[in-house]
Amino acid sequence: MDRVVPAVLAGGAAGAVGRWAIGEFGWSSATTLLVVNPIGCFVLGIVIAALPEREHPIRLALGVGVCGGLTTFSGLAVDLAVRLDAGNTGGAAAMGVLSLGLGLIAFLGGRAVSA
Repeated sequence: MDRVVPAVLAGGAAGAVGRWAIGEFGWSSATTLLVVNPIGCFVLGIVIAALPEREHPIRLALGVGVCGGLTTFSGLAVDLAVRLDAGNTGGAAAMGVLSLGLGLIAFLGGRAVSA
C-alpha cells in the first residue's frame, strides 16, 4: 500500500496536466468537458475490465489517479449551474444528458475493447 499512494499521486498529476493541455486548445469549457470526460471514461472502462481486482495498484494509479485527474464532475456541475442561472434550462439539460450519455458510451466501449 505504501507504493500505491505515490502512484496515485503521480497518475493524478499526469491526468490533471492532460486535462490542462486539452483545455489549452482554446475550446469552450463545455467542449473541453465533452472531450476530457469521455476520454477518461473510455480509459477507465479499459482499466476496470483489464484489472478487475479493486485494490490492484495499477488500477488505482490509472483509474483513481489518471482518470480522476483528467475528468471533472465539478466542472460539469459548474457548467450546468451557470446555464441554469442564465435561464438556459434546455441547454443545461442537453449538456447533462450529452455528458452523461457520452461518458457511459465511452466507458462501455472501453470495457468492450479490453474484453
